[in-house]
Amino acid sequence: MSFETVAQEIVFDALNGNISAGVYDDVPYLPEGMPRQNFPYVVIGNDSTAPWDTDDTLGKEVTLVLHIWSRTAGFKETKAIMGEVYDILNRGSLSKAGYNVVDCLCEFSETLRDPDGETRHGVMRFRLTIQKE
Repeated sequence: MSFETVAQEIVFDALNGNISAGVYDDVPYLPEGMPRQNFPYVVIGNDSTAPWDTDDTLGKEVTLVLHIWSRTAGFKETKAIMGEVYDILNRGSLSKAGYNVVDCLCEFSETLRDPDGETRHGVMRFRLTIQKE
């Protein structure tokens, strides 16, 4: 299994059911007009990797981007969900059988108003350092 897949599974397992939004690998289908009842949600987005091998273990640093989507007026809901994500992932006790999660750090976060004027978008980037056991 690739470290990218492992990182995604670690993040999904840590967040799914533990935050006040659904967690997806891809944007859920939203009919025309994007009804409010489909919000809020979190999408696990792009990633990049860099080797983090030692003399006796294989490892990678995986940088993973999360997108938080809300249709609630203002940024309060978006920021609250971002806080939940941060509290779970940043320096969290994350695990995956067969792998050692050395660390998980939040590198960046940002909130944006989408061009439609209604949708709020939070972006967070985390760096997971993972070694194969």
